[in-house]
Amino acid sequence: MNSKYWQKYNLNNKKLIKKIIEFNRKNKVNYFEDLHFNHTRDILALGLALANKKSKKFEVLDYGSNPLALANLLNKIDLKKINFTIFDPFLYNKTKKIYINKVKYKEIKIEKNILYNKYDFIHYGSSLQYQKDFLQKIKRVNLNNTKYILITYTPFSMGNSYNTKQTNHPNLEQNIYSFSSLKNILAKKNFKLIFKSRNDDKYKACKIEKFKTYSLNLLFKK
Repeated sequence: MNSKYWQKYNLNNKKLIKKIIEFNRKNKVNYFEDLHFNHTRDILALGLALANKKSKKFEVLDYGSNPLALANLLNKIDLKKINFTIFDPFLYNKTKKIYINKVKYKEIKIEKNILYNKYDFIHYGSSLQYQKDFLQKIKRVNLNNTKYILITYTPFSMGNSYNTKQTNHPNLEQNIYSFSSLKNILAKKNFKLIFKSRNDDKYKACKIEKFKTYSLNLLFKK
């Protein structure tokens, strides 16, 4: 990962997060996000609403992201029973608690702190393609309590996994993982793919495409 790029990216998102929070606080409908985000954020909201049927607190992990992915959930779904943990490897502090519209979020930067924790729902929002050896990492994650895994806005190969530069950010590299390999790994952990959709092809952003590749949204259920 290009840590300086992502630190700057997360810092720049603070203005948009503040704008979204202020809009949602003053209105009965959610803030409308541009580009593909309105589509993928709605998939996240619907996935959470589908999965959250517990009477007790519902534990959600947002992996490799920042608060922006979750800031626009207010006015879409009921958040009262949800505890959010955000894994951001570029945090300056090891752990930080923040509040967005009275909803508490915990940000952490040390990956080993989440590998063995129990989460009901895990979201990878355009993050796993920047992780090396992700198909090996997912095997080590504690998925005993996890019922749903959602992956949004992520390029997948219909053949083998491969690496490529990213077209819109020359300093970034993407790990394009094999769709069938991921599906098989999760199947061994009793997860079934229950939803799959495409994003615009421009969002796969592969400088070199070795196999047929699509930007996909995937929802797996145990």
